[in-house]
Amino acid sequence: MNRWGAWEALLSLLLILAVGSSWIQVKGHEEHDAHYWKHMAHELLYEKKDYTMQKINIAKNIMVFVGAGMSQTTVTGARYYNGGDNETFAFERLKWSGNARTYCVDSRVPDSACAGTAFLTGVKSNLGTVAMDPTVRRGECAMDPAKQLASIAKWALEAGKAVGFATTSRVTSGSNAALYANSPDSRWENDADVGAGGCNTATVPDIAHQLIHGDIGKQFKVILGGGRKHFLPTVETDPSGQRGQRTDSKNLINEWKQSKAGANATYITTVNELASLDTSKIDYLFGLFDYDHLPFSADIANGSVTPALVRMVHYSLEMLQKKEHTNGYLLFVEDGNIRRAHGQNKPRKAFDQVRHYANAFNMAHMMANEQNTLLISMNDVGSTLTLSGYPARSSDLLDTAAGTSSADGLPYLGLTYATGPAHSTYYRTGSGRLDPLEVLQSVPNGLERTCPALVPMAEGADGGEDATVYASGPWAFMLSGGYEQHFVAHTIAFASCIDGACDGAATLVLSTATMMAALGVRLFV
Repeated sequence: MNRWGAWEALLSLLLILAVGSSWIQVKGHEEHDAHYWKHMAHELLYEKKDYTMQKINIAKNIMVFVGAGMSQTTVTGARYYNGGDNETFAFERLKWSGNARTYCVDSRVPDSACAGTAFLTGVKSNLGTVAMDPTVRRGECAMDPAKQLASIAKWALEAGKAVGFATTSRVTSGSNAALYANSPDSRWENDADVGAGGCNTATVPDIAHQLIHGDIGKQFKVILGGGRKHFLPTVETDPSGQRGQRTDSKNLINEWKQSKAGANATYITTVNELASLDTSKIDYLFGLFDYDHLPFSADIANGSVTPALVRMVHYSLEMLQKKEHTNGYLLFVEDGNIRRAHGQNKPRKAFDQVRHYANAFNMAHMMANEQNTLLISMNDVGSTLTLSGYPARSSDLLDTAAGTSSADGLPYLGLTYATGPAHSTYYRTGSGRLDPLEVLQSVPNGLERTCPALVPMAEGADGGEDATVYASGPWAFMLSGGYEQHFVAHTIAFASCIDGACDGAATLVLSTATMMAALGVRLFV
């Protein structure tokens, strides 16, 4: 019996045992068992598989887009900023949507590492850990292979699919890392970080090293993003003139080129190099366009060396949609600049970045076939941005007052943050709030204007509200309703017949006639 059949048998047994029993509170220690999360997801899979009576294709191709920090409030505000309250983004037009609960095993509010681990490996983990078992705490030096979680990228590669990703972040940061790396700490992006954490770099590989030499990362057909500093040694400088941060003397970019000797592999650093590519002649593409994260879309001027996300997605798909990739592909896309704009309390930049993200998604959607491609758009974590008060529909959401306080008589803005660096811009110790409209008028560049933050912090914290998941394509309906965030990975596996899940999907495709016959018997007996 395969493992999916075993789960079905186990589920039936559990249902029998549950008859007449009362609800049992989940004990905290169960959440530290990876099997607990897999069992939970499989229960929901077998519940949702019966929602349809129609034939459904298997998802040959998979696209997963993640807008980091793109909370529902962010999408609402971005609609106004990018056209009006009734604007609809391309990802919102997908046929199905649901809400994913994002908490980590040890934290009610996740970070991108914990969230990425959940929706990419199918197991919830601890805050700050990358694709590690929930028994592993952040900063532990142990790298027990039995506690390293496999991602959808590994499953896709094992199924013969081409895999790649594009990001506005460092390619070693955020949820990107959970695609290919296993690390007890998401901050260990280079060997110096691992050493600073008190671990032996010989036994604990850093994330950048795993991307170049790991069993998963070295197979990626395309890698586009930022973060050159983690691939260069301290004795070398990158095109920006800044020195690398590796202390092991390794130039991982050169090592990537050497590892692809004999193949048509290309490394690029500028948008012009990207635009001049003939992808039909390239087997592997590696692009690092910045020393750190890529700049905000609002800061990319004409003549910039940085490509827009929409361009990176276009060329990524050209690499992955080649005829020789007969088993399909997996494309992962992450826009971390939405989250970073919120961290600076700059909603305009966040809203502009949502438009940037939506354009990239729209490009991918137009290049895809929904008959055999599962498309998913979601956020990994939330934000602390709120839309409050009763601003007039005709008012400017970002520059006019939403109302007047009955306590201090000062106007207040419709957009506020719970945490962040803008606190000191709008508040004074001893005197309280400043007039927010006067504060805004003192900043001539609208993109650099902030919104008030209640709690002073160097960088705004993430939010813990449910993530919104949009989906279309084969089995996308399974991502409707409410569920745990790790369920997304199991749905991808089930819909695309990877990681041993094919029997379940294939059986359902072939059993439609049987189900209809059974329904007829029920109706006419």
